[in-house]
Amino acid sequence: MLLEITPRASQSISLTPLIDVVFILLLFFMLSSTFNKTRQLELKATSPGTQSLLPEVNRLLLLTDNRADLNGTIYTVDSIAFSQQLSAIANAGGAVTLTAHSAVRVQQTIHIIDNLRAAGIVQLNLSPSVSE
Repeated sequence: MLLEITPRASQSISLTPLIDVVFILLLFFMLSSTFNKTRQLELKATSPGTQSLLPEVNRLLLLTDNRADLNGTIYTVDSIAFSQQLSAIANAGGAVTLTAHSAVRVQQTIHIIDNLRAAGIVQLNLSPSVSE
C-alpha cells in the first residue's frame, strides 16, 4: 500500500511582527530624545604658559539670588547700575574674569555671559567656581 504524500505549500514569512518591532523602536527613540536647541559658547583657550596683556582686569563673582560682585561692589544682575558698569568696562576695553559661586546654576552663568556680550565685552576669562 502506497501512501500518497502531498507536497506542502511553502509558507511565506510574515512581515507584520517586523513592522511592529520597527514601529516600537521608532516610538522609543522619538520619545526618549530631546528636541530642545542647545546653545554653544565659543571659547578661545590660550596656550599653556602664555599670559595676555590686558589693560584692566575686572573681577566678576556671580552670587546666588541673582546678585553679582563686580570689583567688590554687589549689584543685582538685572539692575540698570550693573548694566551701566558693564558698558563702562566695555568702553574702556577692559576684560572680565568671571567666577561663579558653587551654588549658582549653569543657566544663571549663561545669562551673565549673554549680558557681558550684550554690553560689548569681548575679553572674558572663566575662573573655577568658589564655595563659601
